[in-house]
Amino acid sequence: MLMLSDDLQYAVSAWKARLAMNLRSLRYFAAVVQAGSFTEASRRLNIAQPAVSRQIQNLEVELGVALLIRSRRRVEPTGAGRYLLERAMPLLLELDRAKSVISAQSKAHVGDLVIGLTTGEGLTFASTLLQKWREMFPAAKLTILEGLAPLIFSGMRAGTIHVGIAPEPLAFDGIWTRRLFKEALVLIAPTETAAGLPSLGETGLLTMPDLLRLPLIAPSEPNPLRRQIAMISSRHGVPAHISAEIDSMSIIKDLVSRGLGYALTTHAHIARELEHGVLRVVPLASPELERHVSLFGLREGAEQAAEARTADFLERLVLDTVDAGLWPGAFKHSD
Repeated sequence: MLMLSDDLQYAVSAWKARLAMNLRSLRYFAAVVQAGSFTEASRRLNIAQPAVSRQIQNLEVELGVALLIRSRRRVEPTGAGRYLLERAMPLLLELDRAKSVISAQSKAHVGDLVIGLTTGEGLTFASTLLQKWREMFPAAKLTILEGLAPLIFSGMRAGTIHVGIAPEPLAFDGIWTRRLFKEALVLIAPTETAAGLPSLGETGLLTMPDLLRLPLIAPSEPNPLRRQIAMISSRHGVPAHISAEIDSMSIIKDLVSRGLGYALTTHAHIARELEHGVLRVVPLASPELERHVSLFGLREGAEQAAEARTADFLERLVLDTVDAGLWPGAFKHSD
């Protein structure tokens, strides 16, 4: 932590005090001009009249010019006073707006947020989240980090990420979770059958055992998708053929598009590739491939009240996005 010398600390304190005095003087000056008298301005400010007069006198001494024409009937600004007021009022109004926003955020217990999103969630949700966050919490900084669920959890343990949105199952100790929605898993393939890849059959309607025997490109353990594949493999008694382990969905999609294997993913991950005809979805004979997407964080979070309010905001925003049909392949869970 940077330590200031006594002289520098004194200078900084004096500068802060002078800044506060100047802002106060400007507020009092604006109030007097708007009210047309010291008496009315003092009443509106709920400040004793001598204090108001003293602040404006100090401001005039500092600027070296008279700001007000004082008469028995009314107080009016001089030319310099009008010039100062025209430039001070926008500043004072903007400061009031900033104070109001910061105060509202403080009362709502919402502060800066660092959220971790897995790739599909990031592609679908990041722009909506950023827009709504700026509208509702303009004085709070939002940082979005993209990564696999284990990386997000590591960031939480390191204190660099507050909350995350990722698919389940999440096999991490000491976390809380809120299930948000379910989404279908789909098998993706290159748009044209590549040499060396096994045939998908004439109908293309794959059973789960047939799917598990395909050369699958998948993330390494621990990963929710790998756990999903392991559960399906155990359920059908067929070992999964994992031909390559790649911890990057963008690389996995590229390898599949080049005909180097197949992969399981979600519509959210491949919406753009489907739109541009880079990948295709293979129809499946069984609709059992689906997973939950959850909001999660550490149970031992130091600011649990603030974290809970932030979680409420994120949950509502995600569910509104799903309800609006803006999250490809997503549907609300029934449990």
